[in-house]
Amino acid sequence: MDTGETQEIEDLIRRAIVPYSERPDAEAVARLIDDLITHGQALHARVTASPRAQRTERTAAALAEWSYFVDAGPTGRGDHANWNHARALARILRNLHSARAEQPSRAR
Repeated sequence: MDTGETQEIEDLIRRAIVPYSERPDAEAVARLIDDLITHGQALHARVTASPRAQRTERTAAALAEWSYFVDAGPTGRGDHANWNHARALARILRNLHSARAEQPSRAR
């Protein structure tokens, strides 16, 4: 993963993990969710491709949570549900990103 991609993922996470008082409008949240899923799916594929023996329990949980949250979508309707979904995706993406960074370089 190059530094540009790393920075982009970190920026996405920062945009989602902000106080509720700084929540963006509904359109911005929808774009954020799309971006989180796009980057998260690519990262999920890379982490999944790593040898199981090198995955931590935290990594395995993040992989499972990512699949669940992407498949399930927001729980509930409306802007608040979408915002909570974006925040959950960002937290899981942060775990996947950390797991990827912790992998030995030959497994990347």
